[in-house]
Amino acid sequence: MSNANFSVGDLIRIHGLVSKPQFNQMIGVVKAFHENTQRYEIQPSRGSKTLAIKDVNLSDDEFLKPTDDKFKTERVYDNVFLWPSPTTATRIPIQCYSDCPSADFPSRQDEYIQSKLGWESVDTLSGIEEEGREKPTFLLLFDGLDESSPKNHAAMTIAKLLPEYKVQSCSRYKGIIRGVAILTYSPTKSTFKSMGLGLDHMNGQQVNEANENRRFTPQLLYDIIQFHKTDRAERQYKNHNDPMHRTFGAFKHMMM
Repeated sequence: MSNANFSVGDLIRIHGLVSKPQFNQMIGVVKAFHENTQRYEIQPSRGSKTLAIKDVNLSDDEFLKPTDDKFKTERVYDNVFLWPSPTTATRIPIQCYSDCPSADFPSRQDEYIQSKLGWESVDTLSGIEEEGREKPTFLLLFDGLDESSPKNHAAMTIAKLLPEYKVQSCSRYKGIIRGVAILTYSPTKSTFKSMGLGLDHMNGQQVNEANENRRFTPQLLYDIIQFHKTDRAERQYKNHNDPMHRTFGAFKHMMM
């Protein structure tokens, strides 16, 4: 009979280790539970080696779970951190942080991320889209110098949909993303707005301007990640990959 208190894919905080104190306070992901030793196999947020840890040295109280009401109702976030998912996990491990600086303050955001996750570098892929929106609304952040952590397949699925010109703008992206990745809200502003035209309507159609103050629940952010696994996402990115759409979005037909 299993005495497991955590499930594969759960995020946990490591604490109280005597033999390996360097891992204390580190966040990890549960990869497996081994009945014979009554220990969890934990993948730390950074690096390739896993740890065998007793449940008394693990806690998950700080992490919002999909079964929590706030996962679907707490609309206060503009970021989502996504961990590499164990092959047997049913969900991608994610967590949102309300105290993480927004993309409007990149130096502060970078400092926060490096302090929390130990990244050597904060690298950025732009152009991440939401379903049904004409312009990109997110950035994908990752550590381009991480060569040892597990591959983050969810992040790589998102990145593979980006047009070539977006990929080429990030010199450290070589088709592989390792370790934790982050989606951070950074909407592309309307061309008409940036041109100073201040139009509320055009030919009876309302201008779809970016709302810089939008916030999301963890569930909404998880759904954005999941959208990128679908054929719908592939079609949307393909349809948006032309110079006119990049400039004018939904209004490109008015410019022709």
